[in-house]
Amino acid sequence: MSVESRSPLRVLRRKKEDERPDYSEPDFSGWSAKLDDFIPASKAAPAKAAPAPTAAATVVEAPAVEASAAVEAVDNRPSLENVLETLLSFDGALCVAVVDSDSGMILGKAGSGVEMDLAAANASVILRARLASTRALGTKEKIDDMLISLSSQVQIIHPLPNNPSIFTYLIGDKSKSSLAMARFKATEADLLIRL
Repeated sequence: MSVESRSPLRVLRRKKEDERPDYSEPDFSGWSAKLDDFIPASKAAPAKAAPAPTAAATVVEAPAVEASAAVEAVDNRPSLENVLETLLSFDGALCVAVVDSDSGMILGKAGSGVEMDLAAANASVILRARLASTRALGTKEKIDDMLISLSSQVQIIHPLPNNPSIFTYLIGDKSKSSLAMARFKATEADLLIRL
């Protein structure tokens, strides 16, 4: 009996060695034709004839970019600092912050008069407790605003509808600010902040 007939694994191993993949350089000529078919003719840049060189300085023209592509690439959202300053633009506003309710960390803040790091951490605890009680009751209601009225301050906790774990925390002077304007400014953050 031969060695090959005794071990069927050796026979299979030799067959696999003969079927090794070809690692030679591939031919990409078919791919360029497919790419030409994929790019619509209206989007392809027209070929321009090169101007003849002259003794004067040569001006190199930049390729034309379609207006729609340029508009999509530009991010025209205001910065978080500008948004927070906009939210503080009412009478009696003390400070505002954007807070992550899971960790209690401030993502951005503006204004003064309150220790915002500690206040935001406490507000996140209050929001998490309210969300837990809403879930325990089994209601499908969402929290629009939470209002905390102190003797000298009005505090509004407003979860963002697109990302409820992030909320705006607005604090105003109770004697100078209007509650309606404070709530309006808190909801204005929905349009301005996109996280």
